[in-house]
Amino acid sequence: MIAGAVVGAGGPLLDAAGGGFSYALAAILSAGWCYAALAFCVGMVDTTKLRAAGGGAVSLTVAVLAYYITKATQGDFAAADLTDTTGQTTYFSWGEFASMTSLWGVVALVLGPLLGLAGWMARRGRVCLPFQLLIPVIALAETTMRLHVEASSPSTPVVTAWEVVRTAAVVLIGVLLAYAAWTKWRSQPRAQVRG
Repeated sequence: MIAGAVVGAGGPLLDAAGGGFSYALAAILSAGWCYAALAFCVGMVDTTKLRAAGGGAVSLTVAVLAYYITKATQGDFAAADLTDTTGQTTYFSWGEFASMTSLWGVVALVLGPLLGLAGWMARRGRVCLPFQLLIPVIALAETTMRLHVEASSPSTPVVTAWEVVRTAAVVLIGVLLAYAAWTKWRSQPRAQVRG
């Protein structure tokens, strides 16, 4: 639960702090792959499949709540009061806050158990490699998509952060594949040399 609160509130708080490094870290903490990694890692440390599924759901739900509550306290859900002709009066848009929180809360409740189970399977399953590759592949896909959209903009700390995450994902995929191949090769029986 604490990790979910840190990930959820961390992105908006760092974004509000300003500065190149804060913006980059805020972008990473607010990314979908980071939320997926949260539930996945919770599942990895849990001891049973049921606990992994429940932990994934709880951690993602807490992260979503922390994110939107933090955004609300920062004034993100302020809306203009249309009855005020000066346009200077605002109010808290409960409808927008509730709809966004509900939408992503449902996503957390659906994907959290699946990601938690994937984390459990990555560590304890019979076939671990596909589950171990899940988060790096998600990070690679998301960062590639984000970089494609932001390709026209000049290099910023956020763009640099996406490039670093994408490179790390590619390296991790390569390491996991190489380790799996090496483990399989070492487990095969060797022909004995006769003298």
